[in-house]
Amino acid sequence: MTELRLVEQQIAVMQPGKLHSPDGIVDCEVLSVSRGAARVRLLGDLPELGRLYLAIRGFGQLECRLERTEGESADLAFTGDAQSLDAMFQDMLDRFGDAEGRRRYLRRSVLWPGSLKGDGATVDCTILNMSLGGAKVALVEERGFSGTVTLMGDRFEGLAATVVWKSGRVLGLQFKADTARVAAALGEILPAIKESVLVGAAQ
Repeated sequence: MTELRLVEQQIAVMQPGKLHSPDGIVDCEVLSVSRGAARVRLLGDLPELGRLYLAIRGFGQLECRLERTEGESADLAFTGDAQSLDAMFQDMLDRFGDAEGRRRYLRRSVLWPGSLKGDGATVDCTILNMSLGGAKVALVEERGFSGTVTLMGDRFEGLAATVVWKSGRVLGLQFKADTARVAAALGEILPAIKESVLVGAAQ
């Protein structure tokens, strides 16, 4: 089966956080975060057993487990569902990610009619947002789409994509074409996306 993760990428966060355990709360500094893990600098003693929750301001509590410690640093593995972790990572990328990461995943909210074709079916949808990397869509009815699909809209030609997460009728898609081709397809209707490519190429 095709790997569904968008990309292995770490975000340098450098924000204060708190680790909640059955024995109490330990302050920490969140050094970096990826979709499935985080590295923190501990500002107190952390128990090695029991369920942990990492709290970062603005993102709630993320259930995790301790993978290993090295001096004051600790590696944590998130244990939540893939859809929630992907949404969390995208929000963190928007807030903390570097310029290159933000350009790659620059999202623009839209409310466009569209349809999703795959697995022998075509289902109408509403396109909620779009970026060079993909889109988020809401299907009019829940369907078990997986793997490769084609997103179609009345404002652009079909874009091949991979379903990377699902939550009920809402799907996250990763476009299969490179960013230049996506920008060419969407640039006239989403000028900011086209501009982000030009800025990136100039640097």
